[in-house]
Amino acid sequence: MIKVKIMEQSRNASQPPAFLLVFGFIVLPQKYEVERDVVVTLVGVLSMISVIFNAILVIVIIKDPLKQLRRNITATLLAFNSTANVFIGLVMVMDSVFFWSDRNVFPEIVVYLNSCAISLYFIGNVLHTLNIYGSVVVPVRYGYLAFKVRKILVQFMASIFIITTTAILIPLYTLPEKKVPAYVEGVLTFVCSQLAFLTIIFIYLYAKIFQTLYRRKRTLSLSFHIERSSRQGMKIAKKNYEVAKTLFIHVFLFVVVTIPETIIVMTLLYCTACGNSSKLRLAALFSIPCVITTFVFHPILWLSRLSTYKQAMKQTLGICRRSKSISSSADKPQTGTVCAVTSA
Repeated sequence: MIKVKIMEQSRNASQPPAFLLVFGFIVLPQKYEVERDVVVTLVGVLSMISVIFNAILVIVIIKDPLKQLRRNITATLLAFNSTANVFIGLVMVMDSVFFWSDRNVFPEIVVYLNSCAISLYFIGNVLHTLNIYGSVVVPVRYGYLAFKVRKILVQFMASIFIITTTAILIPLYTLPEKKVPAYVEGVLTFVCSQLAFLTIIFIYLYAKIFQTLYRRKRTLSLSFHIERSSRQGMKIAKKNYEVAKTLFIHVFLFVVVTIPETIIVMTLLYCTACGNSSKLRLAALFSIPCVITTFVFHPILWLSRLSTYKQAMKQTLGICRRSKSISSSADKPQTGTVCAVTSA
């Protein structure tokens, strides 16, 4: 098996491999060295951007200058997802640094660490989806349950992090070397299964959420006569519309990127007739930057579209500062919030 030989040769610097092993599981002929260099560089840059934006979202939620996010279940789950994204980004940045510094690193390490991060990402997104589903579709029953969940949510997520990381990384020190490639394939299969299952959950639950929001919008149209510009009805309808639009963007991008990536990787692993196709391997290679793009887009979506997170970000980063403004028509000073870009 080509992958086994490359993994063995990668541990011995004096024996350079005859093939290229990229990201721990994509095997390419030597003639695709330029394509590999371009993709590894692009992934490194995107991963660094992902680390920065996801770290900003985590910091905004933790510091929470508006005192509205720390006790919010949605914000806690978003922080968990962003932490997993930071994990993935740091692994890919580390892989790019080792690659360009010509240092030797075991190729399966990248697979192991990313598998841990994607598993955490899967768990966080499932819980986040269930949270949104409950708050929109069954708000009364979910409100009673959320009060209890909020008390143990942070401890529960910390336990999930420890259990998931331990379960995937323990074989790194217990398996014999000859079984490591088989375990890598098993881990990749597990990750692809998680992404496929998450796609099904997204499509099913968000379809229910969209149906509920649509029915609610029609009810509001009848109750508040939105066509007559009822202020309260327009406000509620606009809020529902923004929620639905944000969810649609998030789900659409995830499904568009995840389905092709999952199909390509599973075909690459188990299709004996087409597993040696260079085109398929190149498709797997160039699909990696698309997946990393979703981790960059995720925090930007929530920070830019939701006013609570946007205002919290501005105050956390010092973009908004409190100042005293004097009205030109009165002598009494009034305290207000003035937004201004701070100097470097």
